Amino acid sequence: MEIQEFDEKGPDVDAIKKEFDDAKADLSFWMDKAEQGRECRFNEWAGKDESGKKNGPEAFPWPGSSDLDPNLVNPLIDGDVAMLNQSLSQSNLVAAPVESGDIGSAKLVSEFLKWRMGSMEELGREGAIGANYLLQNGLTFFGTYWKRETTRVFQDINLEQIAQQSPELAMAIQDPEMKEGVEEMLFGLFPNLKKRRVRKMINELRKDGQTQIPTEKVVVNRPAVKAYELGREIIIDSNVIDLESARSIHCIHYYSPEALMQKVNEGWDKEWIEEVLENSKGFYADESYSSDLMSYDSGNFYGTQDYEGMVRVVTSYRKELDEDDVPICTITCWADEAEGHGFHSPMEYDQGRYPFVCITRESLNHRLLDSRGYPELLKSYQIAVKTEMDDRRNRASMSTMPPVEFQAGRKPDRLGPGAHLAVRRRGEVGFMEIPRYSPASMEVEMQIRQIAAKLTGRATSPDDAVEANMIRQNLVNRWLGGWKELLKRIWALDRTYAGPEVWFRVTNNEQGATLILDETSSVYDFNITWNSLNADEEKVLQKLDTVGKIMVQYDRQGTFKTDAYLRKYLEAVDPNLAGQLIAPVEEATDKEIQETSSDIAKIASGQVVNVPQQGVNSQLRLQQLQQYLQGTPEVPATDVVQRMQEDENFAKRLQTYAGQLEMMQTQQKNALIGQLGTAPGNVPGTSMAA
Repeated sequence: MEIQEFDEKGPDVDAIKKEFDDAKADLSFWMDKAEQGRECRFNEWAGKDESGKKNGPEAFPWPGSSDLDPNLVNPLIDGDVAMLNQSLSQSNLVAAPVESGDIGSAKLVSEFLKWRMGSMEELGREGAIGANYLLQNGLTFFGTYWKRETTRVFQDINLEQIAQQSPELAMAIQDPEMKEGVEEMLFGLFPNLKKRRVRKMINELRKDGQTQIPTEKVVVNRPAVKAYELGREIIIDSNVIDLESARSIHCIHYYSPEALMQKVNEGWDKEWIEEVLENSKGFYADESYSSDLMSYDSGNFYGTQDYEGMVRVVTSYRKELDEDDVPICTITCWADEAEGHGFHSPMEYDQGRYPFVCITRESLNHRLLDSRGYPELLKSYQIAVKTEMDDRRNRASMSTMPPVEFQAGRKPDRLGPGAHLAVRRRGEVGFMEIPRYSPASMEVEMQIRQIAAKLTGRATSPDDAVEANMIRQNLVNRWLGGWKELLKRIWALDRTYAGPEVWFRVTNNEQGATLILDETSSVYDFNITWNSLNADEEKVLQKLDTVGKIMVQYDRQGTFKTDAYLRKYLEAVDPNLAGQLIAPVEEATDKEIQETSSDIAKIASGQVVNVPQQGVNSQLRLQQLQQYLQGTPEVPATDVVQRMQEDENFAKRLQTYAGQLEMMQTQQKNALIGQLGTAPGNVPGTSMAA
């Protein structure tokens, strides 16, 4: 076996194509299994009729008998997809420093990555797609890349702006005799503009002194993530043990002709693209799971996609060694319609690693493709459920219209309500006795559904609740463990392409240049966690109640963040309530100051004001009242003091207001005495571990 070495002149595309074809052929056994799993999940089988009945000569037990969808697997997958999506959106993300010197910056990195995940608009959609692949097929793939999108817009420009950049050009534009020379100068400045546009710009500048220049505006410039389905969108060797050990990974992409031409701006070979477009047939068969895939109705989930009007391009990632034997990952884009390659280069970021992460639902052995999805685990149970459902429906049909017994040669003309039957004696015509109904059928179905629920981590009784939670938590951990690796690649992308400007804008921290550009900025590990019990609102509230009681009882140093606790409690009840009902600390303080000032103004006008009974910061209000009585060094409150001495009622109103605030503080102190048994001291007690 030859060592794959990097060649600056270009790769052996024929060898890469052979690797692709061999890997795709080796995946055929897995794709057959995946197709069976897809059929199981979406209740598809040969001869299925939309009426829910069996028809045709091979219908069993009779034409028109029941053919219901059991729907055992799909609801279980849908429920766990929702759980995995929730775990990703509500997870606790922490950047853990590898070296002690990075402890101070780790929190900033954590906040930056939380913001970055929120800025990736496709994250929720791709996460849901990947979770579906994971539970249906047993494994899923995610890829990371830098997404840069531009659009062309018109920008206003005038002669003054041109003169600031190039006085010679501005003078030449205003000189009618330098028409050809000005055109040549502008062609050099704007090589992508057509000659007709350049001449129009010159005429408008000479006539009006201003014009518009088509320029490119960046609309998207950030990391992005994409879910890939094995066999359709990503091709790997079926014997791969670890994704990083694969010699090559191939991604299948479909581009419109316009989108493919835009790749020229990303460094692709324009002549190669033109050759692909010229030779493209514009028609591609869907990457089907199996060569003998059954033909279903148009309602099929996947259906048949022909990609009409699109061009298929394969991007191959390969592990190679450069001239210094340093491992690198190269990117090569090729197509069947053209010789050679359209793009070939080593990866510019996270060198030596693939930009892909594989997440498996289980680890049965070292082979990635041996991980099983829910359909493979539950197919036999779903068949059993379908059998019970069809049997009950068939029996109901038999009960409604049982077979009729009659003497040979004396078949009744018609059966049904109001029918007249001519018989020689009673009993000559009658319904055949059908098997008795057994309620055990429903019990059997429910027991089978319980087994399926238990296998997928649903608690079926208090006895298996702990085990069920462990199964679901293990699924969440495996899912988030894959996203931990994805975050490393996203962080590498930001460090390579984003630059310190984005860091400054997000964190407003001057250490951005060091964190983003320094070589040691990669020494972070990312922990992303979520407790599966958080999906159960009742259990979360019970947990928060327990935490609150413990903190009140044992918080001897006053470290309990009651405001944060209140926010968490309300978020557990309803995520929207916290933002609506809890004001920021600064806003709450301003509110107390404004309300106290309003109360003092009312007192000064002659009104007797009572302190609100709830939601009052008595200490802050007393401070505001004291400041009112003292004034400031520049403007002392001598007039207030004089009025209190001369106006007895004014003084009583102020004393009443202050007395109510002091009573509130006394009641709070008495509550603390009730907990401690004695008056509280002014120094916290010492707590020493044994």
